[in-house]
Parts: sequence; C-alpha cells; structure tokens
Amino acid sequence: MITNMYKCKLTKLVLVASICLGITATAIAAEDDIGVWTIISASDAFASDTGPSRWLYTVDAQARYFDVGSGANQYLLRPGIGYSISDTMSVWAGYARLRARGKTGNVVDENRYWQQLAWTAGHWAGGKITMRTRVEQRSVSAGDDVRLVLRFQTKYVRKFGGNGATNLIIGIEPFVDLNDSDWGGDSGLGQNRTYLGFGRRLSDKVSVEAGYMNQFIWVDGGEDRVNHLAMLHFKLKF
Repeated sequence: MITNMYKCKLTKLVLVASICLGITATAIAAEDDIGVWTIISASDAFASDTGPSRWLYTVDAQARYFDVGSGANQYLLRPGIGYSISDTMSVWAGYARLRARGKTGNVVDENRYWQQLAWTAGHWAGGKITMRTRVEQRSVSAGDDVRLVLRFQTKYVRKFGGNGATNLIIGIEPFVDLNDSDWGGDSGLGQNRTYLGFGRRLSDKVSVEAGYMNQFIWVDGGEDRVNHLAMLHFKLKF
C-alpha cells in the first residue's frame, strides 16, 4: 500500500513538473515558426500459435515541414523491437534514419540508435498516464561526435463520448543532451515538446490522431526557437 501511494505521488509530481517546464519554455520563446508534421505508424504484438506474443514491433515514418514555404524539412524512418515484461511495462530497442534539409538547402543525414523503457504509471481523473524513458545515440554527417540524448515522455489519455472511440491526449517530452558534441552544442536541456490532441478509432486496425504541438528548442549561442506544429498521425495494426 505504501509503495502504491509513493508511486501515485511520484507520478503526479513528474506530471506537474513536466507541465510547468512546457509552460515556462513557451513563455520565453524568442523566434516562432509554423510547421506541419505527418506520421504513419504501425505497432502491435507479433503473432504466435498460442495467441499474442510478448515480443512487440513498431515502425513509424514521418514527414516534418518547418517554417512552411521555406523548404526546411525532415524525413524520418524508425523501426524497433520490444518485449513485454508485464501488462504495464515493456522494453524496446531500435534504429532511426533521418534526413534534414535546412532553409539554405543544406542536407544532413542522421543515424539514431535508441533504447527505451515504457510503462503505465497510473490512472487519474478517468484517464491513463503512461511514461516513456528513451536514450538515443545520435551521429550526423555534418559532425564527428556521437551525441547522447535522454528523452522522458509523459502522456495522459482519457476516453470520452458514448462509444469510447474518441480520446483526449495531453503529452509533454523534455529532451536532455547528456554530452557536448561538435555539431549539437553543449550538454543540457535541448528541447521540450508539449502536445494537445484528439484521437479517433476508425476500426479495429486503424485510428487517426490530430492536434497541436509546441516544440521549444534551446540554441547554444543563438536565439532560442519555438515551432507551432499541426500534427496528423495515422496509426495502423496488422
């Protein structure tokens, strides 16, 4: 009982601290841009002769457009394999390939290896709180160093409506750069993403999610940036 009370208090503390971080980041933003991100993803358990396996898969493809009309964009493909430790916790590992084009037309390719722990932290106000801690090892064609990045995502999902097919989704995800690099600047807070959206289940295998994400980016030695992003996410199961 004490453990459950401690876990509940810790979950609420992390959630409140993350929300405060997102509000603070937005308030001090210096340069604003408008963009659009589109995502297609698929994730599920592998099939087995005895039913769903504990082994999981995920893959997502993203097209990101920043400062619409400027030519700045990113394209990302990210597959991963996971294992369900319990009904509420899973571990994952994967790889991502990203190509980014800046406003001047310069192209940078990036490789990311990643590992993560995901778990259900609890329930609050009729919704579910999930958390995810991810570590990434990033290398780019424009530099020699490998940058270590720690990401911590907190997400709150609550169903509403008569049939329960629609969700309210609130999320926040700070990024912490764990080391200096010759292409990414100094260690410390790198960015924060705050998200508000709605999801709708269209069938047993297809759902769609749309919303707004505020992406605040701390820039070492330059003007900090904030991207106001329209998000459209199609989720599939095979």
